[in-house]
Amino acid sequence: MKRQIWILPVHQTARPEPLLAPEILQHEFPATQNSIYMDVANQGLISRTTWGSIAPHLENRLQGRNDELPLLQHVEHTRARFAQFVAADADEIAITKNASEGINIIANAIDWRPGDNLVLCPKLEHANNILPWLQVKEHHDIEIRVVEPINGALLPDAVIKAMDRRTRVVAVATVTMVPGFRTDLVPISEACNRFGAFLLADGTQSVGILRTDVRKLGVDGLAVSTVKGLMGLYGSGFLYCRREWANRLSPAYVGRFSVDLGNAPESAPIQDTFRLRAGAPRFDVGHYNFPGMIAAYASLGQLLEIGTTAIEETVVSLAKRLASGLLELGFSVAGGAPGSHTGSIVAIGDAASLNGASPADTDLSSLQEHLTSNRVTVSARRGMLRFSLHLYNTAHEVDQVIDLAKNWLSTSAKRRPN
Repeated sequence: MKRQIWILPVHQTARPEPLLAPEILQHEFPATQNSIYMDVANQGLISRTTWGSIAPHLENRLQGRNDELPLLQHVEHTRARFAQFVAADADEIAITKNASEGINIIANAIDWRPGDNLVLCPKLEHANNILPWLQVKEHHDIEIRVVEPINGALLPDAVIKAMDRRTRVVAVATVTMVPGFRTDLVPISEACNRFGAFLLADGTQSVGILRTDVRKLGVDGLAVSTVKGLMGLYGSGFLYCRREWANRLSPAYVGRFSVDLGNAPESAPIQDTFRLRAGAPRFDVGHYNFPGMIAAYASLGQLLEIGTTAIEETVVSLAKRLASGLLELGFSVAGGAPGSHTGSIVAIGDAASLNGASPADTDLSSLQEHLTSNRVTVSARRGMLRFSLHLYNTAHEVDQVIDLAKNWLSTSAKRRPN
């Protein structure tokens, strides 16, 4: 990857400096020149560097040149780079299609016994962190212990209270898809260690934006897609699985890249026995999404060059600025005043809508239409309007969005904040 010249943020003030110099920002993320993109929780932007990194492989395919062997080496470099990114070791990383596959891998590798239980908060989870557990329940006669959120937040004490010696897995999100609060994982991790349970986190809404150290978080597994905070493509992802767990889990599916053939070539015949690869690579199945891995390698390189601490500090500062501005206008901001729960996502609307029973809020739809017509991209999820930020957002953009929301309020005397 061609090295870029990044501008790192100085000590945070009320108006944080942008992470990237304007000329770098406009070149690397051309979409930011004519629009305000605040929908990273749905799909992140990719950089021009990432876009360009895929071209040589596509040219090889176009010309019929077989580049499989160097690409397999590149996959291992990407595995190692992601491991560095989350403070893990390379043999603790599996290559997946997305976070959903990572969750399913763990769900189906656990040695479930009748009477075991799983702890989950369905109202705050994406469907793909619910469906695998419903299937496990159906096939293995286990109990799903449902934890209810409090004002849109998952409280560690509630999770811990639901656990016992038969708890095999606790499934949570590092940051919920909506309203976007951080989960305090450390006390949950400590309880999982006491009970011998596997702590599996869906990191899709945080990895790449918030600093992620799997050792400090205490998670046993972390599933992530590359399409959001990691600034990559659909159809590629990673699964971290702590080595001690990986080596005693049996994958539901195996393929050529799941097994250790020693020095034998890929085409070597398989006899009547095989040996799984050590660590998380035993969960690799089938061939790899080479374009996805090439893109991930490039985007991870850029994120590492800027620094995850710098990214988190600046993005969280922007999110707090946005939340405060919307609160001042009278909007109902999930979580109220910014605090330790604040990450990169700001949601407005009634937190009661998270249970899916509330009808669609027509005012929120009108606000979203107003923002869209002014080239601001946001998304609606479970009755709430969600703003999600990344390193390419700026304080000026945040202020523009606040001004647009103010303008929307003033267009009708009958209109009230949600």
